[in-house]
Amino acid sequence: MSEHLVAIAIWLPVIAALLCYWGRSYKARNVIVFLTGIVLAVVSVELFIVGPFDYQPTGIFGIPWNEIITAADFGLMALILYIGFKYRNSLIMVLTLIQVVLLVYFDFVMGGGHAEISPNFVIDNLAIIMSLIINIVGSLICIYGVRYIAEHEEHHPVPKSRQPRFMFWLVIFLAAMNGLVFSNNLYWLYFFWEVTTLCSFQLISHDLTEIAIKNACRALWMNMVGGVAFAAAIVYLCTAVSGDALSIRYLLQTASNSGVTSALLFSVALLVFAGFTKSAQLPFQSWLLGAMVAPTPVSALLHSSTMVKAGVYLVVRMAPIYQGTYLSDLIAVAGAFTFLATSVLACTQSNAKRVLAYSTIANLGLIIACAGINTPMAISAAMALMIFHAVSKGLLFLCTGTIELNIGSRDIEDMEGLIDRMPVTTKIVAIGVVSMFLPPFGMLIGKWASLEAAVNLPLVALMFVMASAVTALFWIKWLGRLLEGRPGVTKPPAEYLAPHYIISLGGLALGAVVLGIFAVPIMNHVVAPAVQASYQITGLITSGGSIIGQSAFKTIGSFTAWPLFAVLLAILVIYWLIPKPDQSSVRRVYMCGVNTGEFESSEYFTTGDTATELCLSNYYFTAINEDKFSTVINIAAIVVILILLGVTVL
Repeated sequence: MSEHLVAIAIWLPVIAALLCYWGRSYKARNVIVFLTGIVLAVVSVELFIVGPFDYQPTGIFGIPWNEIITAADFGLMALILYIGFKYRNSLIMVLTLIQVVLLVYFDFVMGGGHAEISPNFVIDNLAIIMSLIINIVGSLICIYGVRYIAEHEEHHPVPKSRQPRFMFWLVIFLAAMNGLVFSNNLYWLYFFWEVTTLCSFQLISHDLTEIAIKNACRALWMNMVGGVAFAAAIVYLCTAVSGDALSIRYLLQTASNSGVTSALLFSVALLVFAGFTKSAQLPFQSWLLGAMVAPTPVSALLHSSTMVKAGVYLVVRMAPIYQGTYLSDLIAVAGAFTFLATSVLACTQSNAKRVLAYSTIANLGLIIACAGINTPMAISAAMALMIFHAVSKGLLFLCTGTIELNIGSRDIEDMEGLIDRMPVTTKIVAIGVVSMFLPPFGMLIGKWASLEAAVNLPLVALMFVMASAVTALFWIKWLGRLLEGRPGVTKPPAEYLAPHYIISLGGLALGAVVLGIFAVPIMNHVVAPAVQASYQITGLITSGGSIIGQSAFKTIGSFTAWPLFAVLLAILVIYWLIPKPDQSSVRRVYMCGVNTGEFESSEYFTTGDTATELCLSNYYFTAINEDKFSTVINIAAIVVILILLGVTVL
């Protein structure tokens, strides 16, 4: 029965994607995506209930799956090579040809493609965590996408609807991610890895505008750089490591029992580098920023539950192998540096999607830094952040898309007083923003745990503190703009949200709140077993409603969530009970007493009695030039990565 769950998680989205592509009816796509989302969510929960197990799929029609994967790999490379030729992008073509050469050598010279790895799928606790993220958050995003892309085409008319194609790539993304996180065979994982790369190109280029194609090509070649590193790691592993070198389980056991050889460490460094590219870590952040031109469901899916999570998943998956090495310390520094630098850049942005993009890169850097710190507590923090970030960031992206459809802008300054125009959506955005940085929500718990874990790495801890402070700044700026009241508004208008939006936004908002309320049992029953499977202790234990940091010898610190929720609830109750002023008691903005007119006017007199419109705005640190600053931090990041790869061969 459990094996069937794996098959459903991978094959159902493939079938649903094909039906979405062939079915030209909007209603049919609605039904297909809704039912698929429900089934995938149930499957992921059932996998959690069943618990860890192995699965070795048999061939199809007598053909071994290894041969099918090999053929699919070459087909995938041929398609990507065609894209490179079509758009005359030499980087895509060269990087694809390098991978083809590596695959030919591996499959036909080394015979690696025929090597039997048993089992090919290992559904352990970490894979189950990822499955819950992919199939619940991802399904809600796909449901949102059905309605959104229809409205998107109303605003951007096309001669022939591309909705079927869009939903095909969006849904098949889920299949690729499920296959990726379940794979114990690195060769299979590589195949699913490259499928996500192709999907991202197709979705980013959806609108077929010049800027969309340009940014899609950049995303493709940057991720192909990671693909080359991944393929090289596979070839080198099979050359330098004896035994089942392509089995992740075997590599973890070898590192635990026999220690880490330089060959194994270098191969893992290449895989970590591939993870950096997929997670848009410095200096590869530009592909994710460019992906913002895509329709909002793409941004949400790439940034919360799939694509970028594949990168941090691989880094966390390999963490036990590089524990206690210089590689681990450098990964921590690289992640913390990305966390700090991109948080600063987020403060300079007024475009909401770019704020979310930089914030995503920053939080992924934090997760990678935790993997580099590589203590049980740090790994617990990394896994917790993966869960909480997926829900909150997915919610914020979908809300931004809804706002953009209604006001025609994604600029935060244009969202002034949005609480008076879109009260329901604004309140949901507020939940998402608050859940990203304020107590007692899960993201803050994860950041607390990461700070506790970094206590023995002062440089990393310092960057954590600075980045966390900057993070609070850009969230507060956005939240303040949304909740800013406007004179003359007596009662907010009724806001209509389509059922798709209610389900998706409501589901994710509820998820953010529930995850915060039940953070303690989540850490105890979801995160702790995943950490304990690779480390001797859980890193975070729970007691009496508190989360307690734990090292091998002592308690590090504790975090009690429920009093904070009690305070938050009390604040909300008090606010609800306070009488609200009616319009007659509301006074106009004072403006130093030089107002030009009555209540409705927002003008005032300046020098020479010139009437000037009142203008309030956030401060965006314009003295920080984004391009110049990015160049500097990219150079620094390249140096760190070169050192990171270099220490493994010394």
